[in-house]
Amino acid sequence: MALIATAQAQPTLAPLPPSPDAPDYVPVPLIAAAPSSSNTQRVPMSAFDPLVTPATQRLLPGKIVFSMLVTPDLTKAENFYGPLFGWSFRPVNGGKHPRVEIMQAGRAIGTMVAHPLDNPKQDVPFWLPFISTSDTATVARVTKRYGGHVLFGPRKWDGLGQAVIVSDPQQGIYAALSAQSGDPEDLSTAPMLDSFSWATLLTPSPSTAAGYYQMLFNYQVTAAPEADSGAHYILSSQGQERASVNTLPPDVMPRDKARWIQFVQVRNSATTATRAVSLGGQVIVPTHVDRDGALISVIADPTGAVFGVIEAQRDMLEMGPAQ
Repeated sequence: MALIATAQAQPTLAPLPPSPDAPDYVPVPLIAAAPSSSNTQRVPMSAFDPLVTPATQRLLPGKIVFSMLVTPDLTKAENFYGPLFGWSFRPVNGGKHPRVEIMQAGRAIGTMVAHPLDNPKQDVPFWLPFISTSDTATVARVTKRYGGHVLFGPRKWDGLGQAVIVSDPQQGIYAALSAQSGDPEDLSTAPMLDSFSWATLLTPSPSTAAGYYQMLFNYQVTAAPEADSGAHYILSSQGQERASVNTLPPDVMPRDKARWIQFVQVRNSATTATRAVSLGGQVIVPTHVDRDGALISVIADPTGAVFGVIEAQRDMLEMGPAQ
């Protein structure tokens, strides 16, 4: 997606943004496990593959660099996502919960973890984006200061780096990661098919949410040209668009307060959505042209985890919904 023109006025956000001289690129920090209190149970964590090999030794704060599916049925998830995207799965031994790495074109692009739902009437499986940061402790501290919650960590995940999972002040769940290998470089070519290429935060107050993420990840925040009442923002770092923040439609996912949705790049969104239904999934938002001209669909897998598919398009902004 092309970067929105910088001549547009910056929106008024809360809380305040960070210092404008904060660096876009930072060296990999020294990673150490966070101290645990006497009443904190240490859960064994099996080793992950490094994000990049060889290591880049450079972090790209604000870039989404990893993905995790938390699901009550690992086998059902494999039988859905494998045929849908051509992913393969590599079992990981050890750890409290069964886990597989998601393999695409010979590299790990994410992981899927089996975890029972504590309250099936309220809890749902979900995809978790990992946003690059040089300081997971600050993410945890600032999130709590502004009314969010720390769900896990910060702690070291062997092979991956230092991670913390939080619920932001509007209850959008995400992870922040300081990768010990550094982050994957940005590519000048189009995103690889069947890999994650975009993410959207749906939230009740996009302006406030954008300010929170801007403060933590030094994002440049721009309003979409047609956005009214602060309903749509783009988050960018290192000159690249990373994600968008939009108003949560009340009738789409009524149990959610806020939710991150990750999008997989596909050749044909409509065909992929149809295939998802045949595999036991459900189309939440039918295929349509979004405000940036891409064809997107929002889908729930057989256990209810929501994700999107995106098909890059050009010169389609005036064509309306796909037929």
